Amino acid sequence: MSLLRALVAAALGAAILLPAALLGQAAPPSAQARGYAALLPGGAQGGATATTGGPAERTASVGGLRPAGGGTVASVSVRVGASSAGTGATAEGSITASGLRLLDGRVTVASLRMAARAGDGTDAGATGLTSSGASGVTVDGAPVPVGPGSRVAVPGVGALVFFETVADGTGGLRANALRVEVTDPAAAAVIGQPFVIGHLDLVAERGAAPAAEAPADPPATTRPAAPATAPRAAAAPDPAAIPLAATPSLGLPVRPAPRAAVVSGDGYVFPVVGDDVGFTDDYAAPRAGTGWHHGNDLFAPTGTPLVAVADGTLSRVGVNTLGGNRLWLTDDAGNAFYYAHLSAYAPAAVEGARVSAGQVIGFVGNTGQAITTPPHLHFEIHPAAGDSVNPYPYLLAWQRGGDIPRAFAQAATSSSPAPAAGAVLVDGVPEVDVAPAPADGLATPAS
Repeated sequence: MSLLRALVAAALGAAILLPAALLGQAAPPSAQARGYAALLPGGAQGGATATTGGPAERTASVGGLRPAGGGTVASVSVRVGASSAGTGATAEGSITASGLRLLDGRVTVASLRMAARAGDGTDAGATGLTSSGASGVTVDGAPVPVGPGSRVAVPGVGALVFFETVADGTGGLRANALRVEVTDPAAAAVIGQPFVIGHLDLVAERGAAPAAEAPADPPATTRPAAPATAPRAAAAPDPAAIPLAATPSLGLPVRPAPRAAVVSGDGYVFPVVGDDVGFTDDYAAPRAGTGWHHGNDLFAPTGTPLVAVADGTLSRVGVNTLGGNRLWLTDDAGNAFYYAHLSAYAPAAVEGARVSAGQVIGFVGNTGQAITTPPHLHFEIHPAAGDSVNPYPYLLAWQRGGDIPRAFAQAATSSSPAPAAGAVLVDGVPEVDVAPAPADGLATPAS
């Protein structure tokens, strides 16, 4: 039914808007606001998404959360909204929380509130925090005053960061109401990941500049005579001929993909576009609370395009706690590649989509557990959808324009005693995102 509705809506829209389209009507502004009550090691909680093309306002609330490290959160509420006016767009959201008792009672917060806005265009508001505040904040029994950007040390654990914001290009903003940063190795072994209470991800894009106005009618004395018969109204286009633009579900962020794609060599290409990228051989490096590193991190500016390393099929296009916005690519030989921490997806990145080597499928970011790190792509290689291998030699070869045979050597498989392929430890419990096997099919829900 959704496909049928899309066809009917497209046909009706084309028939109604045809005259405006013929006059070169500008593309409309757009906005998307996503909010989460919490980003915890055990999963994202209380998500809500609003867009100018869908529900303009959404709310969500959760209660009785139990963050890692011993603690409770009585309630967290999220409200997000998206709107446009003229050529401008605005995405906004707010977080309210109460009854926070964290880290075995060492930290208490009676109430927490934050509101933020992202705007783009002359008719949109400014980007940034619009209000914030906290009451009853104590650390080890001592009251602590906090404000935007406050960083409060918690000895033996790390720090609390209040009301932090990160600009994400023009019209983009990410904001956390409270982030618990875990830096002490002993504490990290128990608590695991940093976690966030109240997160907003706001994106607004202005509309395209309107086309130049048509010249004024000639004076009445020179105006040509009206035709004897009125022109026939343009017929609605055949629905079967309307191209369909697939978009990710779940309210995932989408950005336009560049037209240019990386030229494919003998089958595989480097996953990050451009020269402004750095990576090292950090495979199997220890990770506090996560066992070991199953891939390589490729650092590049937020929004740098990411491409498919091979011809293949996409699956699990969605969000998980560790990888944030992530997806899997399975090539035609059955090898699986994992992309994580994306800031956004290209329109082509949808569940079950076929993509070509060098086609843009996403953009560099720092979502998921990378929220406290510089933007980068976490990239894994799983030969025959099995255990991971070190991507470093493959990345070097692809970056230099070379190729590696499709028959991956299982001898390169990691011998680490850590969990099985695709699993990392969170509070001692494996969180598994196993590589899609060739026979698994593609309708795998995001987890």
